[in-house]
Amino acid sequence: MEATASSVRATHRKKIWHIDSCYKCALIGTCLSRNELRKLARDRLFAAEPDADDYQLHAHFIRISDQEDVQGKALHKYLEKKYRAASKKYLRVADDEAIKTLWDEDMAEGRVDSAWWAIMTHPHVSARLTAKLYGDLHMLSHERAINGHRGRTTITALRAKVDMLEEVIGSERQLFRREKRQLGEAISALRRQLAVLADNVRTQEQRDANQADQQLIADLRQHNNGLCGQIDALNEQLDTARQQFTSANDRLRELEEHNSRLEHHAAEQAREIASLEGLLFRQLSREPDPCLHCADHNTSKCPGPNLCGKTVLYVGGLHKLVPHYRQLVEQFGGRFLHHDGGKEASRNLLPKLLSTADAVLCPIDCVSHDACNCVKKMCKRYQKPFVLMRGAGLSALARGLNQIVQ
Repeated sequence: MEATASSVRATHRKKIWHIDSCYKCALIGTCLSRNELRKLARDRLFAAEPDADDYQLHAHFIRISDQEDVQGKALHKYLEKKYRAASKKYLRVADDEAIKTLWDEDMAEGRVDSAWWAIMTHPHVSARLTAKLYGDLHMLSHERAINGHRGRTTITALRAKVDMLEEVIGSERQLFRREKRQLGEAISALRRQLAVLADNVRTQEQRDANQADQQLIADLRQHNNGLCGQIDALNEQLDTARQQFTSANDRLRELEEHNSRLEHHAAEQAREIASLEGLLFRQLSREPDPCLHCADHNTSKCPGPNLCGKTVLYVGGLHKLVPHYRQLVEQFGGRFLHHDGGKEASRNLLPKLLSTADAVLCPIDCVSHDACNCVKKMCKRYQKPFVLMRGAGLSALARGLNQIVQ
Protein backbone atom coordinates (compact mmCIF):
# COMPACT_ATOMS: atom_id res chain seq x y z
CA MET A 1 0.00 0.00 0.00
CA GLU A 2 2.89 2.38 0.81
CA ALA A 3 4.42 1.78 -2.63
CA THR A 4 1.11 2.46 -4.34
CA ALA A 5 0.47 5.60 -2.34
CA SER A 6 3.89 6.98 -3.14
CA SER A 7 3.05 6.83 -6.83
CA VAL A 8 0.24 9.35 -6.30
CA ARG A 9 1.11 13.02 -6.13
CA ALA A 10 1.09 14.28 -2.54
CA THR A 11 -1.32 17.09 -3.39
CA HIS A 12 -3.88 14.87 -5.18
CA ARG A 13 -6.24 12.32 -3.72
CA LYS A 14 -5.96 8.61 -4.46
CA LYS A 15 -7.88 6.93 -7.24
CA ILE A 16 -10.01 3.94 -6.38
CA TRP A 17 -7.53 1.48 -7.96
CA HIS A 18 -4.73 2.86 -5.72
CA ILE A 19 -6.61 1.87 -2.55
CA ASP A 20 -5.39 -1.25 -0.72
CA SER A 21 -7.43 -4.32 -1.78
CA CYS A 22 -8.10 -5.34 1.83
CA TYR A 23 -10.32 -2.25 2.21
CA LYS A 24 -12.21 -2.64 -1.07
CA CYS A 25 -15.01 -4.83 0.37
CA ALA A 26 -15.77 -2.31 3.13
CA LEU A 27 -15.50 0.59 0.64
CA ILE A 28 -17.95 -0.85 -1.91
CA GLY A 29 -20.30 -2.20 0.80
CA THR A 30 -20.42 1.13 2.65
CA CYS A 31 -20.54 3.57 -0.29
CA LEU A 32 -22.83 1.68 -2.70
CA SER A 33 -26.26 0.52 -1.54
CA ARG A 34 -28.06 -2.44 -3.08
CA ASN A 35 -30.22 -0.13 -5.17
CA GLU A 36 -27.16 1.73 -6.44
CA LEU A 37 -25.45 -1.55 -7.37
CA ARG A 38 -28.57 -2.56 -9.33
CA LYS A 39 -28.70 0.82 -11.04
CA LEU A 40 -25.02 0.71 -12.04
CA ALA A 41 -25.33 -2.94 -13.15
CA ARG A 42 -27.90 -1.89 -15.76
CA ASP A 43 -25.21 0.23 -17.45
CA ARG A 44 -23.59 -1.78 -20.23
CA LEU A 45 -20.23 -0.22 -19.42
CA PHE A 46 -19.91 -2.28 -16.23
CA ALA A 47 -20.80 -5.58 -18.00
CA ALA A 48 -22.64 -7.13 -15.04
CA GLU A 49 -24.49 -10.45 -15.33
CA PRO A 50 -28.24 -9.74 -15.75
CA ASP A 51 -29.25 -12.48 -13.28
CA ALA A 52 -26.56 -11.71 -10.65
CA ASP A 53 -27.74 -11.45 -7.04
CA ASP A 54 -26.73 -8.67 -4.61
CA TYR A 55 -23.60 -10.45 -3.34
CA GLN A 56 -22.43 -11.24 -6.87
CA LEU A 57 -22.85 -7.58 -7.88
CA HIS A 58 -20.92 -6.56 -4.75
CA ALA A 59 -18.01 -8.85 -5.72
CA HIS A 60 -18.20 -7.70 -9.36
CA PHE A 61 -17.74 -4.03 -8.47
CA ILE A 62 -14.92 -4.89 -6.06
CA ARG A 63 -13.07 -6.42 -9.03
CA ILE A 64 -13.79 -3.30 -11.12
CA SER A 65 -12.36 -1.10 -8.35
CA ASP A 66 -8.97 -2.86 -8.73
CA GLN A 67 -8.73 -1.97 -12.43
CA GLU A 68 -7.28 1.20 -13.93
CA ASP A 69 -9.41 0.93 -17.08
CA VAL A 70 -12.62 2.42 -18.46
CA GLN A 71 -14.79 0.58 -15.91
CA GLY A 72 -12.58 1.49 -12.96
CA LYS A 73 -12.43 5.15 -13.99
CA ALA A 74 -16.21 5.27 -14.47
CA LEU A 75 -16.78 3.80 -11.00
CA HIS A 76 -14.30 6.25 -9.46
CA LYS A 77 -16.01 9.15 -11.24
CA TYR A 78 -19.42 8.09 -9.91
CA LEU A 79 -18.22 7.89 -6.28
CA GLU A 80 -16.14 11.06 -6.62
CA LYS A 81 -19.22 13.00 -7.76
CA LYS A 82 -21.36 11.49 -5.00
CA TYR A 83 -18.95 12.42 -2.18
CA ARG A 84 -17.39 15.59 -3.61
CA ALA A 85 -18.30 17.78 -0.61
CA ALA A 86 -16.91 15.32 1.95
CA SER A 87 -13.69 14.87 -0.03
CA LYS A 88 -13.09 18.64 -0.12
CA LYS A 89 -13.70 18.92 3.62
CA TYR A 90 -11.18 16.21 4.49
CA LEU A 91 -8.63 17.51 1.98
CA ARG A 92 -8.33 20.73 4.02
CA VAL A 93 -6.53 18.79 6.80
CA ALA A 94 -3.30 16.84 6.50
CA ASP A 95 -2.50 15.20 9.86
CA ASP A 96 -4.01 12.12 11.52
CA GLU A 97 -5.36 14.02 14.52
CA ALA A 98 -7.41 16.44 12.41
CA ILE A 99 -8.60 13.62 10.14
CA LYS A 100 -9.67 11.59 13.20
CA THR A 101 -11.61 14.61 14.53
CA LEU A 102 -13.56 14.94 11.28
CA TRP A 103 -14.21 11.18 11.32
CA ASP A 104 -15.64 11.35 14.86
CA GLU A 105 -17.96 14.21 13.85
CA ASP A 106 -19.25 12.31 10.81
CA MET A 107 -19.71 9.09 12.81
CA ALA A 108 -21.79 10.96 15.40
CA GLU A 109 -23.96 12.47 12.65
CA GLY A 110 -24.35 9.18 10.71
CA ARG A 111 -22.27 10.25 7.67
CA VAL A 112 -20.23 7.02 7.65
CA ASP A 113 -20.17 6.40 3.88
CA SER A 114 -18.96 9.87 2.85
CA ALA A 115 -16.35 9.93 5.65
CA TRP A 116 -15.00 6.49 4.66
CA TRP A 117 -14.66 7.49 0.99
CA ALA A 118 -12.87 10.72 1.91
CA ILE A 119 -10.40 8.86 4.17
CA MET A 120 -9.75 6.06 1.66
CA THR A 121 -8.85 8.60 -1.05
CA HIS A 122 -6.99 11.04 1.23
CA PRO A 123 -3.31 11.46 0.21
CA HIS A 124 -1.96 12.01 3.75
CA VAL A 125 -3.82 9.55 6.00
CA SER A 126 -1.46 7.05 7.69
CA ALA A 127 -1.75 3.27 7.47
CA ARG A 128 -2.12 3.08 11.27
CA LEU A 129 -5.09 5.44 11.35
CA THR A 130 -6.68 3.74 8.32
CA ALA A 131 -6.47 0.35 10.06
CA LYS A 132 -7.98 1.75 13.27
CA LEU A 133 -10.89 3.44 11.47
CA TYR A 134 -11.47 0.26 9.46
CA GLY A 135 -11.87 -1.59 12.78
CA ASP A 136 -14.40 0.99 13.99
CA LEU A 137 -16.34 0.67 10.73
CA HIS A 138 -16.26 -3.13 10.92
CA MET A 139 -17.76 -3.19 14.45
CA LEU A 140 -20.34 -0.57 13.48
CA SER A 141 -21.53 -2.77 10.60
CA HIS A 142 -22.19 -5.60 13.09
CA GLU A 143 -24.21 -3.32 15.38
CA ARG A 144 -26.25 -1.92 12.48
CA ALA A 145 -26.97 -5.42 11.17
CA ILE A 146 -28.36 -6.52 14.56
CA ASN A 147 -30.38 -3.32 15.12
CA GLY A 148 -31.70 -3.37 11.55
CA HIS A 149 -32.82 -6.98 11.92
CA ARG A 150 -34.63 -6.20 15.18
CA GLY A 151 -36.37 -3.22 13.61
CA ARG A 152 -37.45 -5.21 10.57
CA THR A 153 -38.74 -8.01 12.87
CA THR A 154 -40.84 -5.52 14.85
CA ILE A 155 -42.25 -3.91 11.70
CA THR A 156 -43.03 -7.32 10.22
CA ALA A 157 -44.91 -8.33 13.37
CA LEU A 158 -46.92 -5.09 13.36
CA ARG A 159 -47.74 -5.46 9.67
CA ALA A 160 -48.85 -9.06 10.25
CA LYS A 161 -51.10 -7.86 13.06
CA VAL A 162 -52.62 -5.16 10.83
CA ASP A 163 -53.16 -7.72 8.03
CA MET A 164 -54.89 -10.05 10.49
CA LEU A 165 -57.16 -7.25 11.72
CA GLU A 166 -57.99 -6.23 8.16
CA GLU A 167 -58.87 -9.84 7.38
CA VAL A 168 -61.11 -10.03 10.49
CA ILE A 169 -62.83 -6.77 9.56
CA GLY A 170 -63.29 -8.03 6.00
CA SER A 171 -64.95 -11.16 7.31
CA GLU A 172 -67.17 -9.11 9.63
CA ARG A 173 -68.09 -6.85 6.71
CA GLN A 174 -69.09 -9.81 4.55
CA LEU A 175 -71.10 -11.31 7.43
CA PHE A 176 -72.85 -7.98 7.98
CA ARG A 177 -73.77 -7.69 4.30
CA ARG A 178 -75.05 -11.25 4.20
CA GLU A 179 -77.17 -10.75 7.35
CA LYS A 180 -78.42 -7.42 6.02
CA ARG A 181 -79.50 -9.08 2.79
CA GLN A 182 -81.22 -11.93 4.67
CA LEU A 183 -82.99 -9.48 6.99
CA GLY A 184 -84.16 -7.44 4.01
CA GLU A 185 -85.53 -10.57 2.33
CA ALA A 186 -87.29 -11.62 5.56
CA ILE A 187 -88.83 -8.14 5.97
CA SER A 188 -90.04 -8.17 2.36
CA ALA A 189 -91.59 -11.62 2.82
CA LEU A 190 -93.29 -10.51 6.03
CA ARG A 191 -94.64 -7.42 4.32
CA ARG A 192 -96.04 -9.51 1.49
CA GLN A 193 -97.58 -11.88 4.01
CA LEU A 194 -98.98 -8.89 5.90
CA ALA A 195 -100.50 -7.53 2.70
CA VAL A 196 -102.10 -10.92 1.96
CA LEU A 197 -103.46 -11.14 5.50
CA ALA A 198 -104.82 -7.60 5.27
CA ASP A 199 -106.60 -8.53 2.02
CA ASN A 200 -107.99 -11.65 3.68
CA VAL A 201 -109.24 -9.59 6.62
CA ARG A 202 -110.98 -7.12 4.34
CA THR A 203 -112.51 -9.95 2.28
CA GLN A 204 -113.67 -11.77 5.40
CA GLU A 205 -115.20 -8.62 6.85
CA GLN A 206 -117.10 -7.99 3.64
CA ARG A 207 -118.24 -11.62 3.34
CA ASP A 208 -119.90 -12.14 6.70
CA ALA A 209 -120.30 -10.02 9.81
CA ASN A 210 -121.32 -12.84 12.16
CA GLN A 211 -119.59 -13.62 15.44
CA ALA A 212 -117.42 -16.38 14.02
CA ASP A 213 -116.13 -14.08 11.35
CA GLN A 214 -115.45 -11.40 13.93
CA GLN A 215 -113.37 -13.88 15.96
CA LEU A 216 -111.40 -14.78 12.85
CA ILE A 217 -110.81 -11.14 12.15
CA ALA A 218 -109.59 -10.64 15.73
CA ASP A 219 -107.19 -13.59 15.34
CA LEU A 220 -105.89 -12.20 12.07
CA ARG A 221 -105.33 -8.80 13.65
CA GLN A 222 -103.50 -10.44 16.56
CA HIS A 223 -101.33 -12.31 14.08
CA ASN A 224 -100.76 -9.05 12.23
CA ASN A 225 -99.58 -7.42 15.47
CA GLY A 226 -97.20 -10.31 16.05
CA LEU A 227 -95.75 -9.88 12.56
CA CYS A 228 -95.29 -6.17 13.21
CA GLY A 229 -93.40 -7.09 16.41
CA GLN A 230 -91.17 -9.42 14.43
CA ILE A 231 -90.43 -6.63 11.95
CA ASP A 232 -89.47 -4.30 14.81
CA ALA A 233 -87.19 -6.98 16.28
CA LEU A 234 -85.52 -7.53 12.89
CA ASN A 235 -85.01 -3.77 12.51
CA GLU A 236 -83.33 -3.70 15.93
CA GLN A 237 -81.02 -6.54 14.85
CA LEU A 238 -80.16 -4.59 11.71
CA ASP A 239 -79.31 -1.51 13.78
CA THR A 240 -77.14 -3.64 16.09
CA ALA A 241 -75.28 -5.09 13.12
CA ARG A 242 -74.67 -1.57 11.77
CA GLN A 243 -73.29 -0.45 15.13
CA GLN A 244 -70.97 -3.47 15.26
CA PHE A 245 -69.71 -2.66 11.77
CA THR A 246 -69.08 0.98 12.76
CA SER A 247 -67.24 -0.15 15.93
CA ALA A 248 -65.05 -2.47 13.87
CA ASN A 249 -64.13 0.37 11.51
CA ASP A 250 -63.33 2.65 14.47
CA ARG A 251 -61.15 -0.08 15.98
CA LEU A 252 -59.24 -0.43 12.70
CA ARG A 253 -58.57 3.32 12.59
CA GLU A 254 -57.38 3.24 16.23
CA LEU A 255 -54.98 0.38 15.45
CA GLU A 256 -53.63 2.21 12.39
CA GLU A 257 -53.08 5.37 14.46
CA HIS A 258 -51.43 3.31 17.21
CA ASN A 259 -49.15 1.67 14.64
CA SER A 260 -48.21 5.11 13.26
CA ARG A 261 -47.44 6.37 16.80
CA LEU A 262 -45.28 3.28 17.46
CA GLU A 263 -43.29 3.86 14.26
CA HIS A 264 -42.85 7.57 15.11
CA HIS A 265 -41.85 6.68 18.69
CA ALA A 266 -39.32 4.12 17.40
CA ALA A 267 -37.81 6.72 15.06
CA GLU A 268 -37.60 9.27 17.91
CA GLN A 269 -35.92 6.71 20.18
CA ALA A 270 -33.45 5.80 17.44
CA ARG A 271 -32.46 9.47 17.04
CA GLU A 272 -32.11 9.92 20.80
CA ILE A 273 -30.01 6.75 21.11
CA ALA A 274 -27.79 7.98 18.28
CA SER A 275 -27.27 11.28 20.15
CA LEU A 276 -26.39 9.46 23.39
CA GLU A 277 -24.08 7.05 21.58
CA GLY A 278 -22.28 9.97 19.96
CA LEU A 279 -21.86 11.63 23.36
CA LEU A 280 -20.67 8.37 24.95
CA PHE A 281 -18.19 7.82 22.12
CA ARG A 282 -16.71 11.28 22.68
CA GLN A 283 -16.48 10.64 26.45
CA LEU A 284 -14.76 7.25 26.03
CA SER A 285 -12.34 8.41 23.33
CA ARG A 286 -8.74 8.49 24.41
CA GLU A 287 -7.95 11.38 22.11
CA PRO A 288 -7.55 14.81 23.85
CA ASP A 289 -10.22 17.44 23.33
CA PRO A 290 -9.20 19.26 20.10
CA CYS A 291 -11.01 22.42 21.18
CA LEU A 292 -8.36 23.09 23.87
CA HIS A 293 -5.72 23.80 21.19
CA CYS A 294 -7.96 25.33 18.54
CA ALA A 295 -7.35 28.98 17.57
CA ASP A 296 -11.07 29.39 16.79
CA HIS A 297 -12.22 28.05 20.19
CA ASN A 298 -15.20 30.04 21.57
CA THR A 299 -15.42 32.16 18.39
CA SER A 300 -18.00 32.35 15.59
CA LYS A 301 -15.62 30.32 13.38
CA CYS A 302 -15.46 27.37 15.81
CA PRO A 303 -15.93 24.07 13.87
CA GLY A 304 -15.93 21.94 17.07
CA PRO A 305 -18.59 19.41 18.05
CA ASN A 306 -19.66 21.26 21.23
CA LEU A 307 -21.40 24.39 22.47
CA CYS A 308 -18.16 26.37 22.79
CA GLY A 309 -19.17 28.24 25.93
CA LYS A 310 -22.74 29.07 24.89
CA THR A 311 -25.23 29.67 27.71
CA VAL A 312 -28.12 27.16 27.60
CA LEU A 313 -31.36 27.89 29.51
CA TYR A 314 -33.44 24.84 30.44
CA VAL A 315 -37.07 25.74 31.27
CA GLY A 316 -39.13 23.11 33.14
CA GLY A 317 -38.03 19.49 33.54
CA LEU A 318 -37.70 17.25 36.61
CA HIS A 319 -36.15 18.78 39.73
CA LYS A 320 -34.21 15.61 40.59
CA LEU A 321 -32.53 15.60 37.17
CA VAL A 322 -31.35 19.24 37.24
CA PRO A 323 -27.78 18.27 38.38
CA HIS A 324 -27.63 15.78 35.51
CA TYR A 325 -28.90 18.41 33.06
CA ARG A 326 -26.13 20.71 34.21
CA GLN A 327 -23.48 17.97 33.87
CA LEU A 328 -24.62 17.07 30.35
CA VAL A 329 -24.63 20.72 29.15
CA GLU A 330 -21.18 21.31 30.63
CA GLN A 331 -19.89 18.15 28.94
CA PHE A 332 -21.05 19.69 25.67
CA GLY A 333 -18.94 22.73 26.50
CA GLY A 334 -21.79 25.02 27.52
CA ARG A 335 -22.93 27.05 30.55
CA PHE A 336 -26.16 25.86 32.21
CA LEU A 337 -29.09 27.97 33.50
CA HIS A 338 -32.38 26.57 34.81
CA HIS A 339 -35.90 27.83 35.44
CA ASP A 340 -38.53 25.39 36.73
CA GLY A 341 -41.25 26.75 34.42
CA GLY A 342 -43.29 28.55 37.08
CA LYS A 343 -43.65 25.83 39.75
CA GLU A 344 -41.50 27.49 42.44
CA ALA A 345 -39.38 30.15 40.76
CA SER A 346 -41.18 33.37 39.83
CA ARG A 347 -42.10 33.86 36.20
CA ASN A 348 -40.72 37.40 36.49
CA LEU A 349 -37.22 35.89 36.53
CA LEU A 350 -37.77 34.18 33.19
CA PRO A 351 -37.25 37.25 30.90
CA LYS A 352 -34.02 38.10 32.72
CA LEU A 353 -32.68 34.55 32.26
CA LEU A 354 -33.76 34.57 28.60
CA SER A 355 -31.84 37.78 27.95
CA THR A 356 -28.55 36.15 29.07
CA ALA A 357 -29.10 32.79 27.29
CA ASP A 358 -27.74 31.88 23.84
CA ALA A 359 -30.22 28.99 23.36
CA VAL A 360 -33.32 27.67 25.16
CA LEU A 361 -34.58 24.09 25.62
CA CYS A 362 -38.03 23.17 26.92
CA PRO A 363 -39.62 19.68 27.47
CA ILE A 364 -43.25 19.73 26.37
CA ASP A 365 -44.32 17.13 28.97
CA CYS A 366 -42.91 18.86 32.05
CA VAL A 367 -43.51 22.63 31.85
CA SER A 368 -46.47 24.96 32.29
CA HIS A 369 -48.26 26.29 29.20
CA ASP A 370 -47.78 29.83 30.43
CA ALA A 371 -44.00 29.47 30.72
CA CYS A 372 -43.77 27.65 27.37
CA ASN A 373 -45.70 30.40 25.55
CA CYS A 374 -43.56 33.09 27.20
CA VAL A 375 -40.35 31.35 26.05
CA LYS A 376 -41.66 30.94 22.49
CA LYS A 377 -42.56 34.62 22.15
CA MET A 378 -39.29 35.93 23.58
CA CYS A 379 -37.09 33.54 21.56
CA LYS A 380 -38.94 34.56 18.40
CA ARG A 381 -38.63 38.24 19.27
CA TYR A 382 -34.86 38.07 19.99
CA GLN A 383 -34.16 35.37 17.34
CA LYS A 384 -32.63 32.90 19.77
CA PRO A 385 -32.47 29.14 19.10
CA PHE A 386 -35.39 27.36 20.77
CA VAL A 387 -35.76 23.55 20.92
CA LEU A 388 -38.97 21.85 22.07
CA MET A 389 -38.05 18.38 23.38
CA ARG A 390 -40.33 15.36 23.42
CA GLY A 391 -39.63 14.56 27.08
CA ALA A 392 -37.70 15.63 30.19
CA GLY A 393 -35.20 12.73 30.07
CA LEU A 394 -31.46 12.95 29.47
CA SER A 395 -31.73 11.32 26.04
CA ALA A 396 -34.09 14.06 24.85
CA LEU A 397 -31.70 16.71 26.22
CA ALA A 398 -28.75 15.09 24.41
CA ARG A 399 -30.67 15.21 21.14
CA GLY A 400 -31.69 18.83 21.73
CA LEU A 401 -28.07 19.82 22.39
CA ASN A 402 -27.04 18.11 19.16
CA GLN A 403 -29.58 20.28 17.33
CA ILE A 404 -28.07 23.41 18.85
CA VAL A 405 -24.52 22.28 17.98
CA GLN A 406 -25.56 21.66 14.36
